[in-house]
Amino acid sequence: MSDGTPVIDKKKYRTVYLRKRKMLSSKEFDAKNARLLYHFHDFFENHDGSVIHSFLSITKNKEVNTWPMIEWLRNKGKQIAISRCISDNELIHYLFNDYAQLKESKYGIPEPQYGTEVLPEALNVVLIPLIVFDRKGQRVGYGAGYYDRFLAKCTANCIKVGLSLSPPLDEIPFTEPHDFPMDYCITPLGVYSFKS
Repeated sequence: MSDGTPVIDKKKYRTVYLRKRKMLSSKEFDAKNARLLYHFHDFFENHDGSVIHSFLSITKNKEVNTWPMIEWLRNKGKQIAISRCISDNELIHYLFNDYAQLKESKYGIPEPQYGTEVLPEALNVVLIPLIVFDRKGQRVGYGAGYYDRFLAKCTANCIKVGLSLSPPLDEIPFTEPHDFPMDYCITPLGVYSFKS
């Protein structure tokens, strides 16, 4: 791997790279988010889409802070869809209108409790959480497979955009047939494109 860390499988990737992210100081975390937000703005000035799905950050995992992105997109007239887990393998999506919709789940994830439902087929862009990604657009998430199942229901024209505080690895060698590669990944260093 690019940083010399010996990694064996997806579980090991999750453990190693999630730990690295959690070890970021508050100053480092804020600086990386600010740089990522700059590239996010630049990306969406050049990519259209009226209905954009976003994940809501898990604070304890030091995920990319999506709230400034959500507010910026809303100010530009975009509709934002967010998700709630309704079973062991299914998400339901609602339009985000106000913070009163949200309640934190037992996993520390803010989730909408009500709202106007949005079908995956109606989404133009999906912002994807991840722990680590590679130069081919493959990602390692948290392991439950929610996003792979969700992305399978989106249209072929839906743009899949990862958000990462770290640069890519050279390769994640153990991809599976049901894994959905990203089209782009936005990082503090810039935007990586995986579209051929």
